Amino acid sequence: METVKTDYLVIGCGAVGMAFADTILEESDKRLLILDDRAAPGGHWNDAYPFVTLHQPSAFYGVASTELSRGRVDETGLNKGMMELATGAEVAAYFQQVLRERFLPSGRVDFRPLTRWEGDGVARDLATGETFRVEADRVVDATYFGTNIPALHTPSFSVDEAATMIPVNELPRHVAGAEDFVIIGGGKTAMDAVIWLLENRVDPDRIRWVRNRDSYLMNRAKTQPGDDFFADTFGGQVATFEAMGAAADPEDLLDRLEAANVLLRLDPDVRPQMFHGATISEDEAAQLRRVKNVIRMGYVQRIGVDEVVLDQGTIPATAGTVHVDCSACAVTKRPTVKVFDGDRITLQMIRIFQPTFSASLIAWLDVHYDDEKAKNRLSSPAPLPDKATDWIKVNVATMMNQFNWSQDKALR
Repeated sequence: METVKTDYLVIGCGAVGMAFADTILEESDKRLLILDDRAAPGGHWNDAYPFVTLHQPSAFYGVASTELSRGRVDETGLNKGMMELATGAEVAAYFQQVLRERFLPSGRVDFRPLTRWEGDGVARDLATGETFRVEADRVVDATYFGTNIPALHTPSFSVDEAATMIPVNELPRHVAGAEDFVIIGGGKTAMDAVIWLLENRVDPDRIRWVRNRDSYLMNRAKTQPGDDFFADTFGGQVATFEAMGAAADPEDLLDRLEAANVLLRLDPDVRPQMFHGATISEDEAAQLRRVKNVIRMGYVQRIGVDEVVLDQGTIPATAGTVHVDCSACAVTKRPTVKVFDGDRITLQMIRIFQPTFSASLIAWLDVHYDDEKAKNRLSSPAPLPDKATDWIKVNVATMMNQFNWSQDKALR
């Protein structure tokens, strides 16, 4: 069996793994072996639905050495007046560019696509079936919070053979001839699907939206980079701290954040029970509110030809109804663990909703610090949110990290 020796073994060549590797290249002379099941870098972006975009500005994403953003402000569309949002195709091409033009020419990166990490020092070549051993000083898990792929998602409900149920990736191919649409899911993928239909002139009355829980949404206008957006972005931060200082309880805090336009909701009459960090513009929110037929009858249990069965009742369907599965959770919910644990590094978010920034900073810590306790103190994972009041947990974790970073001159 072949044995490959390296300084860092990085499991996963998605955005997080590449951001970590990029900083190791910049800050050290170490060698990296990167393994990925897929045939190309970029992780889940290789399987993204065709109309997906980033929901935060492109400037906040990608690897540190190579700018993803072109520094443009969108002049049209629902993101008008704000920094550009890269499309899924642009993001996938960007990661291929980083691999081809930065990683491989360095001579210090060995990228092995179509290769699965089996554990216990063994990897398998999926093309040949052969295995090889890896000896590494550090094993970096860039897959701990695995991204769930809508195109590959297995729904939790049953579907009658004669009913039309599709993953969101196939939506553009099913618009022609559809009588109406049932969008299943309350997250950002479902919002993208609804907006895509509306932008393509589908009457909102032909859309029914199964939304078991409503969500608090981050206002994109409050998360813009650059001096031109200083008033909105830092004004939003000021409003956030004022709300935290004045709030009597968690619910009051959320009310104050909404009153300050930091958080948005879609239905003014329904109090959101969920917060997953989805970010939208106010124009997108206005479009989504055009869909009046929102179904709040629990989770879908079965899709039939003439009905959809939910926890608390049924809604009618026809042979011409296209049911769109947007129910995949964006990431796998797992408990936070220590980032640094002996020779193992488990990449997690240490600044909430900025996964590539987090991975890059973790790499910087590993290069510049020897003491594991100090590294873990500076990289406390922010828990992934679910219910609305989890906004508090994730922001407190991020602020505590920010404070600790500010006390270290080089890191600051």
